Amino acid sequence: MKKNKNIENFLKNVSQKDSGWLEKAKWRQANEDWLDVSFSIAVKILTALSANKKNDISPKNQTELAEAMGCSAQYVNKLLRGQENLQIETICKVQRILGIKLIEVPKTEISVTVEYKTVDSWLEKLNVKSPVINKTSTYTTDEVEIVATAGEANFALAA
Repeated sequence: MKKNKNIENFLKNVSQKDSGWLEKAKWRQANEDWLDVSFSIAVKILTALSANKKNDISPKNQTELAEAMGCSAQYVNKLLRGQENLQIETICKVQRILGIKLIEVPKTEISVTVEYKTVDSWLEKLNVKSPVINKTSTYTTDEVEIVATAGEANFALAA
């Protein structure tokens, strides 16, 4: 009789607990893109830590990485499980500390052509003669190309 009671209690306790596996699976499916990237970053970090340990370079473990990052060892552990939605700031900090590239954004060149015309040319089109404007123009070209690289604040003019 006691054996039956134990089985009943066990089944009562086990069957009523919801494991939440379905919700977890739906969450993983909905967040698959960034989870894949996070996992790849975790693998790169673990590889770098392993190489540092072999070469006796700091940081060589999770604790030293946490100290260098100024965060808890628990956060680094979470990061290395590949399930942390990382901020760009955190990625850059880890890259700087370990001296590796975790992600790379390709530079894009944007080219824009701008056509400049003198005021004289507009006035000629309108058949307007202005005594104020001379016929001599200070422009030697009608076209200037502006080249900029995305992500940088430099602009170069090429005639």
